[in-house]
Amino acid sequence: MVISHALIGLSSIAILLTTVASVQAQSIPPEGPVSVTFTATPIPPPKPMPVGGGREFDLLNQAMAATNDAGNPVLNNMGGRCQFSRLRDPAAKTVELHGFCTYVDKDGDQTFEQCDFLPGQPNKCKIIGGTGKFEGLQAELIITVVPLKSNFEGISQVVGHKKGTYKFAKTN
Repeated sequence: MVISHALIGLSSIAILLTTVASVQAQSIPPEGPVSVTFTATPIPPPKPMPVGGGREFDLLNQAMAATNDAGNPVLNNMGGRCQFSRLRDPAAKTVELHGFCTYVDKDGDQTFEQCDFLPGQPNKCKIIGGTGKFEGLQAELIITVVPLKSNFEGISQVVGHKKGTYKFAKTN
């Protein structure tokens, strides 16, 4: 009887230690590289309006999905939404985008991203914070996108990559 109680107690401790080790293994390092693959689909399709000088302005609302290539929790298996203002100059073949994205993970923790895509410059976003495990998260990211051939008329889709570094800033 004493031996069975001891075995149950040792088994409980082993399970507890395994759980703690698993939780610690999944924690987010305080800083590191970011390499994320994402998809974006505008919902609904944007409707540009002329703003003079041959330029067009529209608002983009995009459904997003992101996966961290290394499995790090930063932007891993997160759904999101981005909203951008877009100014296009078809004659000059330039596009300028400004906006924000919010991603959420399975636990409900969010990241907040601010993006500025300017003609002739790399597409840049930065993570400017988050909630829960992402509180204090900051990142500088370079964004590349590749348009996909879509079988939905009027709907464009892209796959892209976010590369850069992140760190956690102290919050009060």
